[in-house]
Amino acid sequence: MVARSVNPNWLPRRLRKTVAVVLAGSLIILTVGIGLTYAQGADQQGGPIADVSGPGQAVPAPAPQCPRTIACQYAEQNMLAGGYRLQSLQICGANCTTQYWIASIADGSQLLEIDPARGGAIVTVSRVSGNHPQVRVVKAMYAPSDPACCPSGFSDTTYSWDASSNTLLAGEPVVTPADQFPGYDATRQELAAEGWLVAHV
Repeated sequence: MVARSVNPNWLPRRLRKTVAVVLAGSLIILTVGIGLTYAQGADQQGGPIADVSGPGQAVPAPAPQCPRTIACQYAEQNMLAGGYRLQSLQICGANCTTQYWIASIADGSQLLEIDPARGGAIVTVSRVSGNHPQVRVVKAMYAPSDPACCPSGFSDTTYSWDASSNTLLAGEPVVTPADQFPGYDATRQELAAEGWLVAHV
């Protein structure tokens, strides 16, 4: 079969304009559709920021992790002795909050989630050997009337393994009034002296 060129001028002028508008609109819709599919695919990939075995290995720049915030900072630590993977994400706007997660290194199951804490928290893991060691978290407590700068107190909560739910459950928190709290640096030193591994997240 021999292809023949078609002269568009055989169409009436008004119909030619209509066809041109329809074709242009279809091209725009197709382009937008491809762009949305690409963006959704990128969001759903969920791959690691960098899959490396150690330091000194160059990796490509990761995609923006928090494109709608002023700043964010992600941290991850594998505490091999306890079998825990600790993760944190600090989000900053007018102030900063940090959220924490603890998962099993073995199977990736989530064992504990700490809601966003203003000013961050101290997360520690017990040095006692064995499966599912205790986790201890110290963070600021804000009453509804507290200003962003000044919490009323600080909670110290120990989480212990619960086999029935396969999670770490919170014990009763010990609350220290703000004017009696020694500060985060001193508290980290105290916890380390008591035998807790202080996480770097």
